[in-house]
Amino acid sequence: MFLEIILTGTICWAAGNDDSKSMLVKSTLILRNQRSEMAAYASLLSLGHTLDQLLLHPTRQRAVLDKAQIHSLLEKISFLQDFLEDFPLIRADEIQGLEEKIARSAHAAEDIIESRVVDQLLQNSEDERRSGIFGCLDFVKLCFKKMTLWRSSTLFSQDLQKIIEEIGSMKKDVTKIKKNGGIKIMEQPRKAATAGSFIRGASNSKNTMVGFDEDLIQIMEKLTGHNSNLRIISIVGMGGIGKTTLATNVYHDPYIVQHFHVHAWVTISQQYSLQEIILTLLKDIRVLTECRKEEGCEEITQPTDDELGERLYKSLSGIKYLIVMDDLWSIECWNDIKRFFPDNNNGSRVMITTRLTNVADDFRSCTPHQLHFLDEDQSWALFCDKVFGKESCPPEFKVVGKKFVRNCGALPLAIVAISGLLAKSSRTLEYWESVANDTYAALNMGANGHCFNILSLSYKHLPVHLKPCFLYMAIFPEDREIRISRLVKLWTSEGILKPIRSRSLEEIAEDNLKDLIERNLIMIHKYGSRNKIKTCIIHDLIRELCLREAQKEKFLRVNMMHSLNNHSGIIDNKRRLIIQRSSDKEEFRQQVFDTHSLTCGEFKSSASKLHRLLRALNMDDICSYEEILRVTITGPSSSLKAIKLPAEIWEMPQLRHLKWERGDFYLPDPPSINSKNGRRDFLVLKNLQTLSKMQNVRFTDEVVHRIPNIKKLGITYRRFPRGIGWNYYEVYNLARLRNLESLFLDGYNNLPQNLCFPQSLKKLTLKQCRVRWEDLTVVGSLPHLEVLNLMHLAVTGRKWNPVEGQFLELKSLRIYHTDLVEWMADNSHFPRLEKLRLWCLPHLKEIPYGIGEIHTLRSIWLLCCSDSAKSSAEKIKEEQQNLGNYDLRVRVR
Repeated sequence: MFLEIILTGTICWAAGNDDSKSMLVKSTLILRNQRSEMAAYASLLSLGHTLDQLLLHPTRQRAVLDKAQIHSLLEKISFLQDFLEDFPLIRADEIQGLEEKIARSAHAAEDIIESRVVDQLLQNSEDERRSGIFGCLDFVKLCFKKMTLWRSSTLFSQDLQKIIEEIGSMKKDVTKIKKNGGIKIMEQPRKAATAGSFIRGASNSKNTMVGFDEDLIQIMEKLTGHNSNLRIISIVGMGGIGKTTLATNVYHDPYIVQHFHVHAWVTISQQYSLQEIILTLLKDIRVLTECRKEEGCEEITQPTDDELGERLYKSLSGIKYLIVMDDLWSIECWNDIKRFFPDNNNGSRVMITTRLTNVADDFRSCTPHQLHFLDEDQSWALFCDKVFGKESCPPEFKVVGKKFVRNCGALPLAIVAISGLLAKSSRTLEYWESVANDTYAALNMGANGHCFNILSLSYKHLPVHLKPCFLYMAIFPEDREIRISRLVKLWTSEGILKPIRSRSLEEIAEDNLKDLIERNLIMIHKYGSRNKIKTCIIHDLIRELCLREAQKEKFLRVNMMHSLNNHSGIIDNKRRLIIQRSSDKEEFRQQVFDTHSLTCGEFKSSASKLHRLLRALNMDDICSYEEILRVTITGPSSSLKAIKLPAEIWEMPQLRHLKWERGDFYLPDPPSINSKNGRRDFLVLKNLQTLSKMQNVRFTDEVVHRIPNIKKLGITYRRFPRGIGWNYYEVYNLARLRNLESLFLDGYNNLPQNLCFPQSLKKLTLKQCRVRWEDLTVVGSLPHLEVLNLMHLAVTGRKWNPVEGQFLELKSLRIYHTDLVEWMADNSHFPRLEKLRLWCLPHLKEIPYGIGEIHTLRSIWLLCCSDSAKSSAEKIKEEQQNLGNYDLRVRVR
């Protein structure tokens, strides 16, 4: 029904006077009370989403509750949500067990309602199949079935009414607490983030380097020194001391970027996979492998580690490269992969960060660089930078501010986390003193848990609407690079976002993510072509915090494969279940009941029964998708390149994203239903935003009407059947998708001339379309186009002379594998261009020199282009440096 397909305490006394002790006890009591309200809040959000969806389906609504009952229940839920958001509490005994009761009742109500709807849907489907002529025995069976359903409906109504009464009783309890003088202990301002600002990145996205200037210089000197042989540079220090931040700043330094031909970064987990490490490195240098594939290198179907390693070795041979291996945990990992890093005798480098001194000592080519704690001045500078930015610390906050710094023990991660909390909180001395006392309590919990206890305060002081989103980060494996688009989809499908009128759930998710980034709990990792945050990461200590709190509050459960297979075969009472593999050969033969969200790693799955109320399935293994979702594979089962979707996909109005990562899918024509008055009725999929990638889809009038809010579209047209052309597929109707922002079109056949695109497009990728350069005027006239990718024979012809006044908003241009020879353009043709990528253009004479005069241009990258084109790029760089423009980066390979 709601499945979204994603293919894809001990209290310590502090020294001090009685007032400070009482303040500490008070604040600690508050924090302890806050611990359990998150699970209750998340359960109310999820139930609210379920009721909202019922209101959208009158037929399903009547099978469960009438409209008045739904609105009454929504009012009670909203009241309890507001209570948990404001949390007006004084005494713990008044709310003893209240949050747990709220969570339990909300979950029970949601399960009963969804089960009823599913039963009704299944019965309707069975009735349709049975319609026609019945035998006597069939009639008796049907009557018995109807009687059973009637009894089930009666029990359902009784059970649901009992839970509604429980929720109403809890509302009365909360009302009494408010009347008894409850006050707001902790009030934090809610800063409204905007999706627009999120798209362009968080304001504090740059990693602040305070106290490590000398370290930065020393590392850069080691990387760029005159020693020509391959050297291993290691950075050593405890977790949270700033190893990754230092390495990141070095890695992205413009001088380092220019110094090496190729850069690649991989983060190593404790339970590492050699294949994943190699694939990550190959992904960063994928341009090389693409070009060599063009030269005749065959693709490996199911590569072994050695075969992948050989590909990595060949990709790095003969070039000057920089490889960063972040957070290395064992020398065994290094021994496994070092043979795939060639010594080209040209100054190539491998930079490693590790917490373990004995690991770094094994790299004899260079003395390990040891990071030390910040001194008092450096710690204070970092704190002020994160809390106040360019402003200075107000005098009245200096004393308590310095208390924060001392309590954090000069550990950068702890300082940054506390700073993120204070920067987003109420700036009053009373509140700051309360948090400072909390950090002092954490400091006295012992040296081993000091950092973790400090970090936990950042979670406990989060606004309640952010806590479910933060804890959800525990589903991702350690050191995983997390795609923002996938994270937003998961948050949305889980029902843990509080709806805001006039804003979509995706916009709310982006607001929440931006807030967590600004609180320094999530770190930006990569930006996309439109300067939109593409991926994020989470420090492993903060991830451990997520995992502990999430399991303590029963928000989710994490199991290893071996622990599952040792049990009787049924996993129950786990609304969110994360299954992590302990071995590549593990198999999962479980029946997963009471699971609304299932996240699995890569393993062969034999799960035959999943909960029928499953709403989010997040799996990496394509074979698991095939088995659990029962999709029909077309063609050889070994290729898994295209799947055929059922026609019922058009009857899922809550579907938001449909994406197949490993190939294409066939989307059937929507079934038409004739109503009694003779008109054709159909459901409009108003929530559908992503379809990618579809093969040979027909954009009929009915299809266009059904997907009015589609934002991202990926379509492929393979060989047409005999006698069928573009008119049959009605691609001209693409122009009517007025909300479409991103379009990937693999034509394979020559596109019709002057094909119009939606005016709303911001990103367009064409592949194998064989459009003439002169016909790109229809693309150049798009008013909002920011990214244009012309891939592999997307355009044909020897000469491109763009029309002046077009491509006015274009920021990124990529041309790959065309027969272009002459390109005539100046700064007036692409006035806002920032990135230019030219790959595999062996015939291009030169880059127009006017391109270098575009004041917004930041990078030019040439790969496998003609010598004359390379020379023109170097000349553009030289001319711009003579004019004082050192921001322009030119990479030539």
